[in-house]
Amino acid sequence: MVYGLQKRRAPMADVDTLCGWGAQDKVDYFVEKSDLIIPKRHEQLSFLVELFPWQGDEPIRVLDLGAGYGAVTEAVLLRYSRATVTCVDGSEAMLQHARPRLAQYGAQVQLLLRDLAEPTWHVGLSGPFHAAVSAIALHHLTDGRKQQLCREVFDLLLPSGLFLNDDVVEAPPFFEEHFANLADRAIQAQERARTGKVRSIEEIRAERAARLRPAGQRSHVAPLSAQLDWWRAAGFTSVDCYWKFLNLAIFGGVK
Repeated sequence: MVYGLQKRRAPMADVDTLCGWGAQDKVDYFVEKSDLIIPKRHEQLSFLVELFPWQGDEPIRVLDLGAGYGAVTEAVLLRYSRATVTCVDGSEAMLQHARPRLAQYGAQVQLLLRDLAEPTWHVGLSGPFHAAVSAIALHHLTDGRKQQLCREVFDLLLPSGLFLNDDVVEAPPFFEEHFANLADRAIQAQERARTGKVRSIEEIRAERAARLRPAGQRSHVAPLSAQLDWWRAAGFTSVDCYWKFLNLAIFGGVK
């Protein structure tokens, strides 16, 4: 996966799964480099949590879908010190990174190894939740499964609960190549600002192509407009896109 550089979708795969992050070397690379290879990564995570309407001392309950190595959960807990977060992910390799990262929060964090492609992923969850969040994960599900997941999450939320998704969306065809180039330039500037390292676009692309995408992982990147319709169809209101940069978007709605 090259985040921020998604081309138009290929035909959907037979295997509908998020659990493509099995190779430890690919996972290690993503965990190490995600702040650099995802454009505006810090801005995204910060704004995702800023959309929460609660006071910082409220004991909110949050569901983190495709939680990975725990970056979103950590962002929530840094802002909401009394929050509890249930993290769901289908990759044991990712959760191996999440455990030490989130260990300081003790019983405030529950880590569950479950594949969101399976309709039974939510069985036995200790809801309901004030919010469900996801970052750079749900595009691995087919469109049909994304729509089912919207309905499943709706049922897990408290009244006025939020479902916020920070993810890759399909670029308009006219701008597809230009968006890809602008994303690469943003990644290049991000790397230079944070590490002082200056590399060519070609070097950055070559490294990602060689080291990032796990074998067997599939992407089903959907248009933003369609996904907003899926949230509405599931019953959410105040559905909107709240933040966007090229083909990265934070969108969602309220139960």
